[in-house]
Amino acid sequence: MTEAQRTALVVGCGYTGIRLAHRLRDAGLRVVGTSRSADRGREMLAAGIEVVAGDLRQAEILASLGELRPSVVAYCAPPQAADDPLAAILAATSNPSLEAFLYASSSSVYGDRGGAWVDENTAIAPDESGDPERYAAERIVVRAGMDGIPTRVCRITGIYGPGRMLRHLLESGQYSLIEAHDPWVNRIHVDDLVAGLIAACENGRAGAVYNMVDERPHRASEFANLAADLNRLPRPALISEAEARARYDAATLRRKLASKRVRCSRLREELGVRLKYPDYRAGLAASATQEQRAKQEQA
Repeated sequence: MTEAQRTALVVGCGYTGIRLAHRLRDAGLRVVGTSRSADRGREMLAAGIEVVAGDLRQAEILASLGELRPSVVAYCAPPQAADDPLAAILAATSNPSLEAFLYASSSSVYGDRGGAWVDENTAIAPDESGDPERYAAERIVVRAGMDGIPTRVCRITGIYGPGRMLRHLLESGQYSLIEAHDPWVNRIHVDDLVAGLIAACENGRAGAVYNMVDERPHRASEFANLAADLNRLPRPALISEAEARARYDAATLRRKLASKRVRCSRLREELGVRLKYPDYRAGLAASATQEQRAKQEQA
């Protein structure tokens, strides 16, 4: 089968998915993507990416996805609380040509580790201390792998890049830090994330888990303060824990207080990825430059 005959399906062409779709298209694959946004759909079509619109749980759409007989599936959609289509799409797209089914999970499945290091061998939390919806989705993918589908689970940390530098949250004052809590957090630049996802397709092991994270965990305040400085905005305010409990729902508060340092050894050593932005400082500075250049081109 020639490269031009291979098909990639990207489920969820959001901030990361659309960039992954572009990379796959540039590599010569036929790319089909799903998106709920009409504007994003037009962008995809203009870039030569075919669009599937509609409810992915519908039998006719599942059948059309199966007819693609994709070589690569990247499932980048977040879990749905009810009737999630993940299992149905896994079943529909399984075929002899399938080389890799990537599931974009989250490092939130590790829960709060009090700043301790975690890696892919660390047990994940099935209950509310972690991310139960992502945990449940990962179990579906693991079971599919046991049935012979070449799955990979990619646990992704906080994604940033051009257009995602906390600008809106900082401008609106919605982003805040909590007094006496400055947790360890982990991030990855979107360009490095896409490179990691491509490497997981090409070099990953069936059934394997890969942390998609850069090489420098940092305190939440470090990223937020640098993002504010680069955006020329006031640094985020400190609020009390009592105010935070009144402002945020329980899940959001757990996420803001969770502290862990995530290792990326498999990303580097097994997948062979050399990060363009190994730490947030370099990545944020580059993102700010790219945003400024884009504004000048539009002016």
